[in-house]
Amino acid sequence: LWSPGYCVTLVLSTIPNTMAPRSKNERKPVAPKRSIKKERKQADISNTAAALARAFSAKNAKAAAEKEGASANKKPAAPKDVVLQRVENAAKALRPGVAHEKIGRLPCRDVEYGQILNHLRSAVVNGGTSQVLYVSGMPGTGKTACINKTFQELLSEPDTPGFIPVEINAMRLGTPNACFGEIYRKLHNHESNCGLSAAYGELSKFFTERKATDAVVMLVIDEIDHLITRNQAVLYKVFDWLTLPDARLVVTAISNTMDLPERLLPRVASRFDIIRVDFAPYRREQMVQILRELLATHSAIEAFDPAALELCAARVAGRTGDIRKALQLCRRAVEVAYSKTEVKEVSTNDLQVAERDVLRESAARAVPGLGIKARRFLAAMVLELRQRDAERVPLQVVTQRYTKLLTLDEAPAIVTPMKVDNDEDDDDGWGFKKQRLEEEVRHIIRRLVACRILCKYEQLQGVSMAVSLGLGECLELEDLVGALSDAEESDVVSHLLRDKM
Repeated sequence: LWSPGYCVTLVLSTIPNTMAPRSKNERKPVAPKRSIKKERKQADISNTAAALARAFSAKNAKAAAEKEGASANKKPAAPKDVVLQRVENAAKALRPGVAHEKIGRLPCRDVEYGQILNHLRSAVVNGGTSQVLYVSGMPGTGKTACINKTFQELLSEPDTPGFIPVEINAMRLGTPNACFGEIYRKLHNHESNCGLSAAYGELSKFFTERKATDAVVMLVIDEIDHLITRNQAVLYKVFDWLTLPDARLVVTAISNTMDLPERLLPRVASRFDIIRVDFAPYRREQMVQILRELLATHSAIEAFDPAALELCAARVAGRTGDIRKALQLCRRAVEVAYSKTEVKEVSTNDLQVAERDVLRESAARAVPGLGIKARRFLAAMVLELRQRDAERVPLQVVTQRYTKLLTLDEAPAIVTPMKVDNDEDDDDGWGFKKQRLEEEVRHIIRRLVACRILCKYEQLQGVSMAVSLGLGECLELEDLVGALSDAEESDVVSHLLRDKM
């Protein structure tokens, strides 16, 4: 049954017979007609789809590569204890006085430092000089720090003769004439005091009777602007020591203004020659460099977001260029970051919070440390600003109100009023000599401007200069009123300040 022939026959019977002849009624298959236009359209669609697919694939590949690269470049998150340690190190690095000790030099002040060092070294070697080193620049630009660093360098040099450093800050003196008593006290190592009336005579005798073997006295007068009086008698007496043949004296004057030598009277300017060293305000990139170098001394650079340091430097450089203010802002920003539940790196938000705290409160905090006359002058300005509902008030108006506040219930204990020569303003037995009052007001204004509590504005009107006063930057009127009221001892003045609050 299953012979080979039978199997072949069976297989062939299952295959369709395509070669069998068609019947008469069966149609011959017709090939479909070709449409060239349709084929081209379909080809265009296929090509466009392929191009879009390739572009989409390339875009996805690029995005994937960028994401992979970003993931590779992104630093792994530091452990919480590491971040905390960095923030704590930043707080240590930003403490006042740490900068110069740790860095060991003054960043961005190499040129100015070299000029000061060369002049003072030459002056000490030559036994004194009649040239006054005049160091000028805005507050917080490194003037005083550069002088102190120079002193340290000279004292450590074995080939430089020894000298006696005497440093005073004129802004901290009660009156310009008090500088002589302060110089005498510093010159005798705080072991001897001398009355104001006798101090100048004793100092003049000291500089007149010096010997060639005596050590050079290096006198530094910081904030020398506060020694200016109408007749400039104090400055004349100080600079006149330079004309003595054996004074062995070197004078360095530090000022926040550049035009002080031009404002000196001819008889004062004739006493000395001047060597200028000007300190420009710190620029943004310089502030960033200083902050980064300071943080690096405590391995705390990563405690700050780089954008936060840039923002801090830009804000301060745009206002005053005071590096002390930048350090203060960074310290406060560290405190803000540290006070959070989860301590992270100091961010731009932390810096903005610190800026609001520091700029608005720092000036008001300085009020309790002022003398009673300065506080009364501020009270006079506050009352005039409130009465006029203005941002500025003329100096003459504030001065008039100031004299009235001084003559209130505690006036005899505050000042020693002097009768004027004419009888116009002497009906009540009280009065002030005009010259003394003007000098007193100028001294108070300089001090308050230096503390950033006041802003002084000058405008030329005709042939005279009109002076007006306003509050310091970011200082609110009511904050100042509260600080004055808390520090005021007179119930009358306190009531005037708190009225309408």
